[in-house]
Amino acid sequence: MIAPIATTLLLAGCSSLPNSYEAELAEHLESTGAKMYGAYWCPHCATQKKYFGGAADQLPYVECDANGINAEVELCRTAGIEAYPTWVIEGEYYLGAQPLKKLAALSGFEGAVSDKKSTRPVGQ
Repeated sequence: MIAPIATTLLLAGCSSLPNSYEAELAEHLESTGAKMYGAYWCPHCATQKKYFGGAADQLPYVECDANGINAEVELCRTAGIEAYPTWVIEGEYYLGAQPLKKLAALSGFEGAVSDKKSTRPVGQ
């Protein structure tokens, strides 16, 4: 009897809440027209997505490599993207994986601040 309850609690703790800080920030970035340009093979892009956890699939992501899924190579060229990841927020370009708090500040997001350590890039 205890095992099924413990399993349920364990599995519930592993799932991402739909209204998490990361999900709300990703939705906000999408709604404000921000874009994250990247490539499927880019380790820094993977790091950026890791910061968002289960909400990474909600990011306003643009694949720039022609071999990637749903690639938008011409959009990347038109935007002048030369490095990955590149965030474009309100017309400004930000290179590299960005801390969630910085993305929130740059985009005017006013949700509750996340305490996750993943809010800052490795080495900062």
